[in-house]
Amino acid sequence: MDFGLGLLTFGTLGFGVVFGYLNMRATEKRRGSNAPKSSLSRDGIEERRAAMRASS
Repeated sequence: MDFGLGLLTFGTLGFGVVFGYLNMRATEKRRGSNAPKSSLSRDGIEERRAAMRASS
């Protein structure tokens, strides 16, 4: 009983991780490499500041 429950638990968690990873890769591919980054990312705010300086 315990073995089956553990297998089911980790199988479900593994499926969730793999599904999330594949979804992330598909989203990145759809957006392309030149899409603006989130301002919450480490280098996203610098990218936005550089773009504002270049446009003014």
